Amino acid sequence: MLASIRSGNCQSREDLIAEFSPFIARAASKYCGRGLEWGRDDELSIGLLAFNEAIDRYDEQRGVPFPAFARLIIKSRLMDYTRKQSRHTAAGGGSLDDTEGRDLSALELSRAWEIYIDQESAREREEEISEYKKVIGQFGITFDDLVRCSPRHRDARATLLRVARVLAVDEQLFAQLMNTGKVPVLALTRQAEVNIKIIERGRKYIIATSIIWRYCEEFLYLCSFIRLPGKES
Repeated sequence: MLASIRSGNCQSREDLIAEFSPFIARAASKYCGRGLEWGRDDELSIGLLAFNEAIDRYDEQRGVPFPAFARLIIKSRLMDYTRKQSRHTAAGGGSLDDTEGRDLSALELSRAWEIYIDQESAREREEEISEYKKVIGQFGITFDDLVRCSPRHRDARATLLRVARVLAVDEQLFAQLMNTGKVPVLALTRQAEVNIKIIERGRKYIIATSIIWRYCEEFLYLCSFIRLPGKES
């Protein structure tokens, strides 16, 4: 869809904005630390403008998934807004406009922007991986385990991802996983329509990927890397 937007398709832009409106609201609300309402809170309008900016500035070659990039821009623009409202630098990190008040050339400003995105995306990625390790660690799973148990064959991987998706989107099954720390094997076998041995052999991979699927917005970088079905940006 981003390619279509860049070719001048206004409808695609409107469709993408509509699709991501809840995402924009959650990102803005998380930054503000409170619930926001469309038409009432300026922060949502700032977030919407920032999302539009992210569409125009996104570069796939950077290696940052679009949702994560958009979230960075939303956060930055809200920081700018907060700073201007309070007339002092808001706590919590830098922003794209930290160069305000300095006599910098367009090239220097562009470079400062590149540095900001690189630093912030690296920090977010590191924090995300750290948090993910804690979550899967509760199930006795490590990153090394995932490397060892990750299916090498495309069809086998697709099957386990499909099973993980079933587990993630089923409220009862996922709640059972989180409450007991165990995969509800028999119920999942029926729901996913696969052999029980597939689930038993792929238990760690299924758990780990179902968590990313379920909490994709909290693990945007990992979600993009694993490329779960139906979660293409």
